[in-house]
Amino acid sequence: MDVNENQVEYADFGIRLGAYLLDALILAPIAIAYNYLNFTYFKSFWTYLLFFLLMTLYKPFFEFKFGATLGKMACKLKVTDHLFQQIDFEKSLTRSLIFIIPSVLNLAPQYLAYSNPSLMDSGSFWQFNTLISQTYPLASLLGCLTGIIVLVDLIVLLTDDMKKQRSLHDRIAKTYVIRDK
Repeated sequence: MDVNENQVEYADFGIRLGAYLLDALILAPIAIAYNYLNFTYFKSFWTYLLFFLLMTLYKPFFEFKFGATLGKMACKLKVTDHLFQQIDFEKSLTRSLIFIIPSVLNLAPQYLAYSNPSLMDSGSFWQFNTLISQTYPLASLLGCLTGIIVLVDLIVLLTDDMKKQRSLHDRIAKTYVIRDK
């Protein structure tokens, strides 16, 4: 289906932020519960890694397969290429790389933490996470880096002067987020 650019309504900052927050509201409780169960019962880096892979592939898979994450679907948005066609997995993965790379780098401190008996014997899940930051400062640094990347991505989206509301990761992958009519 050929789409004329005049027929396209670009998703604005507010609706994109709403979709992002919906995804966070959907995924954060699942991630916290899963990681809590892993720390409490399994205490396994490999269990952590499995869930990490699923969470990391959520955005690229959904945007490739369905054209949108659950948050974008709820807001009636879709991700397209420069011709306003559905994106392939490579483009979807490219779009997500600025978020994936810091997360992948955080695997090293997580592996070390799950291999550290004194951390695994900590009293609670919350204490375990605090001790990771204290014992492995790289984990905190990577968390800050991720926050900075998200902030820069939102600033680029908010300040787009071309009125196409493209974020940094849209520009990297040459994608657009549009209203799905």
